[in-house]
Formats: sequence, C-alpha cells, structure tokens
Amino acid sequence: MYKVVDHHTDQGHRVALIFKQGRKWTHLVYYDYPIRVRKVLNNEERYWKHLTKYDTPKGMKYAIKKVREMARAYYGLERNIPKSLKKVYKF
Repeated sequence: MYKVVDHHTDQGHRVALIFKQGRKWTHLVYYDYPIRVRKVLNNEERYWKHLTKYDTPKGMKYAIKKVREMARAYYGLERNIPKSLKKVYKF
C-alpha cells in the first residue's frame, strides 16, 4: 500500500511517501518542509526510484512515524494539520 521513493524533480532528488495511487494521479508526501500532500501524474513514475529498505514492517513504521513528527513540528497542534495529511498516518 505505502511505498517510499526517491523522486527526481526540478528541485533535485526528494524522498517521498506514496500513500494513494489512482488511475491518473499519485498522492505523495515529501519528506521536506513544508510537509503537505502533493498530486503527481502517474506518467512521472519513470523519475521514481523505489527505496526497498523501507519495505519491512519496521521500516514502514519508521517512515510513517517520521511524517507524523514532521507534521507536528511544522503545524504545531494536531488540530492544525490538514485532513489530507492526517490520512497518511491514521490508516
């Protein structure tokens, strides 16, 4: 369901968490401030490199925990975090 990828963008290489992949769009959370959900077209998949070290349950737990920590650090209180970002770690 979730995947951690290295995404080559115009701003350079960025690590992202894929949490929803549809027919046309993929929803990702970049591990970068400001932390938020981004929609990317599926044809940009050629710029993604899957990071397999996070495929274990322990690695994925760490990746989701890091999203939660970054969101709390950036937005302060949990009630200020957008609903789209809360969907990532409340599965």
